Amino acid sequence: MNRENVLFAVVGLLLGYVIAFHLVVYVNQNQPAPAAAAAGESAAGLPADHPPVSGEGRADRQQFLAEAEKAADAARQSPDDFDAQLKAGEGYFRAGSFEDAIDFMTRANRLRPDDYGTVVRLGNFYSSAGRFEDAARWYTAALSKRPDDCDARSELALTFFLRKPSQPEKAIGELRRCLDKDPNHVPSLHNLALMLMETKQYAESEAALARIEKIDPTYEDLPRLRERLRTARAGSQQKSPTD
Repeated sequence: MNRENVLFAVVGLLLGYVIAFHLVVYVNQNQPAPAAAAAGESAAGLPADHPPVSGEGRADRQQFLAEAEKAADAARQSPDDFDAQLKAGEGYFRAGSFEDAIDFMTRANRLRPDDYGTVVRLGNFYSSAGRFEDAARWYTAALSKRPDDCDARSELALTFFLRKPSQPEKAIGELRRCLDKDPNHVPSLHNLALMLMETKQYAESEAALARIEKIDPTYEDLPRLRERLRTARAGSQQKSPTD
């Protein structure tokens, strides 16, 4: 995961939770927002390599899909070629065809079950398809090999939060485990602050934002996160003045 790049979830199929996050969930640069390729919403805030979701991007998506199908043909002709399966999987992922991406990445995993990157990518692919229980299984498998991988554990936390029914406390627990290992892991702090807002733990959320500011005073999402916290607090007070 490229930690320097902050990306935002743009989700159509998915969950009121993601919508409630106002496009500020921190996700892996190599993992489009879950089910985003099927959404008909604006592409603002998507990663540079995310499949286009509307308008002018349709031609590009068709090009990505054509490239993926060419790679898939080569992979089928060489079923024992790990790199060929990998290329086809990545191609379909880029085109937003997540189920096909899962198919070829699974083939790659069968050829090299000990390849750590492939295991993590399967977690990414399943999460992008909105199949969070399956994604969690692959992230857990990755973490059994590298328990200190905060990036993978942070992604695992999102699978708990975004599934139906949501499991916010379990997600928060995984993020805290990340931060026990790496107190400066900004993706975990970012999502922890948001999840604490959603569970009305506003003081702790504010503390998480303060930690982000200490780590990176110029962090570009701080104003947005703080506004989200202010709005959440105000809404809670209107519903329950004694809260």
